[in-house]
Amino acid sequence: MPVRTVVEEFCDVCFNENDRETVATDRLPFAWQGRDFLLLVCDQHVGPIRDELQRLSGLASPQTGSRRASSAARQPRATAARGPAKTLFSQLDDAEKGRFRKWASMPNARRISDSRVQEWSAAGRP
Repeated sequence: MPVRTVVEEFCDVCFNENDRETVATDRLPFAWQGRDFLLLVCDQHVGPIRDELQRLSGLASPQTGSRRASSAARQPRATAARGPAKTLFSQLDDAEKGRFRKWASMPNARRISDSRVQEWSAAGRP
């Protein structure tokens, strides 16, 4: 015997405000304090809630290293897929790197700041 199960989703806002069962027309996923949430909303509530979430996300600072840090206003960070960010030192050829290390007395340095390379360039790249 075939069985059909019908699932109806109701607006979380309407139900919590006045126990009305208004059919949800949209789903708004969001995260708060490290937890993921899904808010089911009707046409009446989707606009104002989206607007408020957009307003708050514009005020917030991106969390460094967050998997959720995605906004056009935020600066992209280097990832393994795109490769590491290019530093001034990494753009030098091997001969220039050797001359820089000798000039800077940094034979074993693993991290060399761009400002230090700029100093070397300003000195004429001796």
